[in-house]
Amino acid sequence: MILFIYAILKGGLMSIYVTGDKHGTVEIDELLPFYYTVGKYLTPEDHLVIMGDFGLLFDPCLTEREQKWLTWLSSMPWNTLFIDGNHENFTRLDHLPEIERFGNSVGVVSDNIFHLKRGYIYTIEGFRCFCFGGALSLDKNMRRPGISWWEREIPSEEEMARGWQSLDQVQWKVDYVFTHMAPNLVLIELCHKKYIGAKLKLAHVPRDPVAIYLNTIVSRLSFRRWYFGHLHVQTPPFCIDVVPRKCFQALYRLVVPIEEGLTSSGSLPLKEPQEKSLTQILLQSQSLLDVIDNHGDLLNAWLKYGKTLDGRDVMSFQRLIRRATPQNMEIAIENAQKKGYYYLLIALKMEYKEMTC
Repeated sequence: MILFIYAILKGGLMSIYVTGDKHGTVEIDELLPFYYTVGKYLTPEDHLVIMGDFGLLFDPCLTEREQKWLTWLSSMPWNTLFIDGNHENFTRLDHLPEIERFGNSVGVVSDNIFHLKRGYIYTIEGFRCFCFGGALSLDKNMRRPGISWWEREIPSEEEMARGWQSLDQVQWKVDYVFTHMAPNLVLIELCHKKYIGAKLKLAHVPRDPVAIYLNTIVSRLSFRRWYFGHLHVQTPPFCIDVVPRKCFQALYRLVVPIEEGLTSSGSLPLKEPQEKSLTQILLQSQSLLDVIDNHGDLLNAWLKYGKTLDGRDVMSFQRLIRRATPQNMEIAIENAQKKGYYYLLIALKMEYKEMTC
């Protein structure tokens, strides 16, 4: 609801939205809830920035499915900008035509889709934004060189030097930082607070050259907020003690207005099991529509910032989904959209997609 109200009341002012990995045709449809609740009210003056693993140029040649989603994204009223991640076809990215945009060179996918290159500072809607893509693929051994994995996932020495030089030119002061990977200091904090402990052990943290490189920047750089993707988690904005007064946010499926970055942030809370009251609600509810009508605000708040359903909650939620007919799911999605339950809307659309496949 906040996103919807913001889009309506911004009164023609430009705005920037940020989100995490989309992995091409795998998850690009997660932008649909954003479009229906906010995006259709935007204009060509607005921008959506994806924090890497854009992935719509992934296959060796343009496929029918890629073309379908590129056509859809190009038809949107906003501009889509993306930094590269590690799961990208760098052969195709590196051969995109280039133009000068936002104060530096960008790769052109379409009239309103642009690749932001590593180490450059772009001026987007008056804000200085330092961009740096790339990361180490932990699943490299499961991929085929030149087909599903590229050495270019790791930035070159030239790109790293460009980053330092770009920051020198602005006296190490920017408004926002957009990266795919996070600095080592931030990764350690996420591990300690159990946001990525199950997927990325502390022993793996020192291995990523991009995280090491970003560590050389984070303590010296002045910025308002640092956004990153890659880890497939969504966090609230947070600060860490070792770099005081600097705020970070991990992004994944949700789309967040960058203006939320102007609010103050505290330490990252420990990720704990969900409230018992919600578990009881899911266990006792007889239908999905009942949950949305009577407890939708609680479930939506629970899903906010990427908290996931687990344990008994998954079983209870899936029980309600299995009981729902496709028609019930359509009504549930419509009700969630009408009530502005943006986070619940994403979850329902994903379940509906699996149900109707």
